[in-house]
Amino acid sequence: MIGEERNVQSEGTARRPSLLVVDDERPLLEIFQEFFEESDYDLTIANSGEEAIALLGTQTFDLVVTDLNLPGVDGLTVMSHAKSVDPELEVIVLTGNASTLTAIDALRQGAYDYVLKPFDLYDMERTVQKGLERRRLLSENRQFVTSLQQHRDELSRRVEEATRRMRTLYEVGKEITSNLNLDRTLNLILEKSVELTRARRGMIFLVDEMTGILECDVVRGFDGTESRDEIIAALEPINEKVCGGNEPVLEPISGSAGDLVGWVVPLIQENEVMGTIAVLSHPGSGFSADDQNILVNLASQAAIAIHNARVYGKIQALDRMKSDFVAVVSHEVRTPLTAIKGTLEILSDRNYFEIPEPQVELFDICRTNVDRLETLINDILDFSKLESSKLSTNFELCDLGSVVETVVVHLGNLAEKKALRIERDIAPDLPKVLADDLRISQVVGNLLSNAVKFSDPEGEIRVDVKRSGAGVEVGVRDQGMGIAPEDQAKLFAKFRQLDQSSTRKVGGTGLGLAICKGIIEEHHGRIWVESAPGKGSRFAFWVPCTPAENAGPAAEETPSAGRSPEDASKS
Repeated sequence: MIGEERNVQSEGTARRPSLLVVDDERPLLEIFQEFFEESDYDLTIANSGEEAIALLGTQTFDLVVTDLNLPGVDGLTVMSHAKSVDPELEVIVLTGNASTLTAIDALRQGAYDYVLKPFDLYDMERTVQKGLERRRLLSENRQFVTSLQQHRDELSRRVEEATRRMRTLYEVGKEITSNLNLDRTLNLILEKSVELTRARRGMIFLVDEMTGILECDVVRGFDGTESRDEIIAALEPINEKVCGGNEPVLEPISGSAGDLVGWVVPLIQENEVMGTIAVLSHPGSGFSADDQNILVNLASQAAIAIHNARVYGKIQALDRMKSDFVAVVSHEVRTPLTAIKGTLEILSDRNYFEIPEPQVELFDICRTNVDRLETLINDILDFSKLESSKLSTNFELCDLGSVVETVVVHLGNLAEKKALRIERDIAPDLPKVLADDLRISQVVGNLLSNAVKFSDPEGEIRVDVKRSGAGVEVGVRDQGMGIAPEDQAKLFAKFRQLDQSSTRKVGGTGLGLAICKGIIEEHHGRIWVESAPGKGSRFAFWVPCTPAENAGPAAEETPSAGRSPEDASKS
């Protein structure tokens, strides 16, 4: 900087202030030269404005003393040029009594002070000293302001960097905790750890839950020329130190890949170390305190994400085991049950045996319970297949009105036993839907059977089929006791029944509605309930039409099936 160059010499020692005196009176210049040569100043003189401007272009000065009334280029022009070269250069103007107004005008244009001729040399020296002091203070103030600005900029940069890192850490935390797949979670954690710390390589070690041994699960940044095993071995004592002290460790690592520096931080869950994250880089790049902090914060979130992914994996494994067990047991039970059912049909056939009336009643009881067991096994198998996405379906164009009509006819005897009337309201010209008619029949049959079970004798059940939006809606309404809003969410959960006397009396596995929900969802439809205590219930489902059928003029703008069960319950 210009000010800094004027304050120090190249050797680093303080230099004397440099003055330029400009006047066309030779005797005055000689007096200046003689007086200031004995002072602590470097003095340069100029006889004209032109000479002064030339000197200002080649030399550096701290203060200029110039006469205003110069021939040719006047003092104001010299001052203007001096200020253009160095805005902090102080200028003192000399003037006679007749040009005082001109001197005042010079002050307005940036002169430090003016001195009237003739003047006292000691007064002049004091004016020069004050001008130089002002220049020094201005220079120091400028340097202070510059330093303050740099400090503020650096502080702003650090705040922005910290904010960016915290925002990034927050986004990373959301990303890693939203995923429950262990492999994807580990790879994402390591990717973000390497990225945020600008490391070259990274590794995640997890404690094996069976053996308790710390093993390397995921690596990043290694190529074929490096020995991963060698670095794992080099990290072993550091991992032991981290697991023992629960604190991050920064230590050098040597190997075939060259010297490295490694940060190793613990993954702690419920005060137990479940593993470590290691990030590695060459010593020249190093890791800062910010890198350590962000890695420690990331590790705390990573430990939760890894724990959740592990728990979820265990639950999935148990669920698969349960489904496999249920499927095997159901198949094994079905075989002897089929034999029992066939034997009962033969024993109860009057063409082969004479059967007394008391035995006929016993055979009926046996057949009824065999049918219940067969239904139970079929429900369990269907639900198991739905959970594993193995339920067989055969989609084809079908008319839901005809499907519903057939189911109502088949279940007519069941309704007649309780003197129940089944009223049908099937709209004409229904569009075709792409569906498995056997599975849809299963859903309608289940809903209608439930309506019969939970209806009082001599009541009425109403079945309606209508077009709704871009699909067809089927509803079954009964006159039962109704369902409270807080209980409606339980209806479509597996193995759930409402704890009411009627539920316990009719029995059941609690899988029927869960199976219906799974079947309808496989048809890309929805199923819901509309009910209120004391006002009966309406169970309904909606399945979409084919694109060709949906293009018809009868399509409504908003399908009622688009409502959620919660919205529908408010109808």
